[in-house]
Amino acid sequence: MIIFASRAHYSAIGGVENSIRSLVKVTSQRQSPVIMVCHAARSDESLDVAATELPPGVELITYADDIDFHPLRRLWHLRQGGYTLMRLYRDLYHQHPNARVIARHHAHVLAAQSAGFKQICYLVPSLTAMQLQQELSGASLIDQIRLYLHMWIDGAVQKRAFKRSSLFVFSETMRDSLIQRLPRNCQSTRIKVVKPGIDCERFAPPTAMQKSVLRAQLGLPPDATLFLFVGRFVQAKGLDFLVPAMTRLSSECRAILVGDGERKASVRKAIALMNLDHCVQLVDATSRVEDYYRACDIFVMSSTYEPLGQTILEAVACGMRVVAFHRSTGVYTATSELGLDGIVDYAHQLSSDGLGRAMARAVEALGDSSLGLASRADVDAQDNPIHDYSWSVLLDQLTQ
Repeated sequence: MIIFASRAHYSAIGGVENSIRSLVKVTSQRQSPVIMVCHAARSDESLDVAATELPPGVELITYADDIDFHPLRRLWHLRQGGYTLMRLYRDLYHQHPNARVIARHHAHVLAAQSAGFKQICYLVPSLTAMQLQQELSGASLIDQIRLYLHMWIDGAVQKRAFKRSSLFVFSETMRDSLIQRLPRNCQSTRIKVVKPGIDCERFAPPTAMQKSVLRAQLGLPPDATLFLFVGRFVQAKGLDFLVPAMTRLSSECRAILVGDGERKASVRKAIALMNLDHCVQLVDATSRVEDYYRACDIFVMSSTYEPLGQTILEAVACGMRVVAFHRSTGVYTATSELGLDGIVDYAHQLSSDGLGRAMARAVEALGDSSLGLASRADVDAQDNPIHDYSWSVLLDQLTQ
């Protein structure tokens, strides 16, 4: 029995949720018993309608977090993952004491450990304190206080989870950062670097005709050079660099920003203030994000904090070039670890000017077939690093 655990709803749209769904799907295909534990859907949560139907043999258990109705009770039981999760995992332990728990959130790790589970794999999505620190820039005083409290409390709880589980991360960059935060009595050898997967049935290069049809269906300009951003609208995603970078590009270029988040309103305001409505388009988060990858030309990973960059892998699998900030600019990203430098145009200055210059170089490279992936044959080539990314292999690594 494998118990998968996620902080968001199973059908939520996002990279972490996509990884859980993919692992659940592979486990189901192997006809192994599966339980999925996740948060009940929130009213403001974007859901993937296509993921509503569970794979065969999967049992779904949802819960309402203590903070939704009793914040103090959550704080009191924080060392055990919260009161509700603690009770839930105790019930699961009585039914399946030998199950393996694969969690993507520290609260689930602590709840499973306090219940008695021995085989707990923590597939760490990010370092909570570092992720929240990115949001401090431009935040109001009240929001800064809230963020510091969140960093202090959840950062300490996440460290506790590190000590009580087998640790898996998606990059050497993440591993090195995690080692710095581990207690001295924790061995760094407990951290295993693994790779996520790519669903090549969803993410594949389009033909010229398919790209043209997709642009028409999505309401995108047929002849423009289209840049694509996919992700949450938060400070760490670098949209403050991407939006003004569009002023440095020719009139034939457009940017399509796909996602949702608390900073979406401020991004929309910035677009209006810079009179960029004609070349920057906002699109709500969608479960059919592959349609946008296949319809656009160049993917922009403008993040300043990104422990891996699953979206880059999806973009490359669809035959796109990539633009990203180089590590020399001071960003905390793992882009250089992906083995894809031949199709990445790096910005060597942490600014909209630097990003704009890299985007312009990517446009020039589009006309040179030797510098980009333009066809299914290129992506299918055996020496393409994209083939190193497999959900099935990841599941084997988590369960061996």
